[in-house]
Amino acid sequence: MTKDRREPAELLPVLPSFRVPAHLARRFHQICLGVTAEILEGEDVSPMQWSVLAAVLEEPGSAQAYIARRLGIDVVTLGQTIDVLEQRGLVKRQADPADRRGRQVFITRRGTELRLRLRPAMLEAQDRLLSPLNKAERVALLDMLVRVVVANGSYARSGNGRRKPRKRSGSDPKP
Repeated sequence: MTKDRREPAELLPVLPSFRVPAHLARRFHQICLGVTAEILEGEDVSPMQWSVLAAVLEEPGSAQAYIARRLGIDVVTLGQTIDVLEQRGLVKRQADPADRRGRQVFITRRGTELRLRLRPAMLEAQDRLLSPLNKAERVALLDMLVRVVVANGSYARSGNGRRKPRKRSGSDPKP
């Protein structure tokens, strides 16, 4: 029996195990990250940092905790990402006047210029990514993805899906 030499993407219509939401979403996410990373190459900005810049630009002065929830990442990871962006002069933080413990995040002129300079390439890449679909299908796909994400929002929290820590048995030696 000969092995099928087609690429995995070509097998999607054939193999039922590939036609499940979790697998397709993971693969689509890989592709989206790859496209984004390609555009950001040489800019010293990661796809995660790019998404944080977008969130801050869209809602300037947002609290860090709010941005973390909106992006589905934990507050510590967001704080570390903002540290890097702040060191590069792309964002700035200030105390939240409504919450002494909270910090508001603002994009700087340099961060705005970066976003505006790269945005056309990002939009073109997204068009290229969705090029197998006609305009109506693109709108429908995005509308359906939004509906699925909103309807299943309780699962969209940072760390979801990671393995839970193993319980130690009484015979395990302590480190």
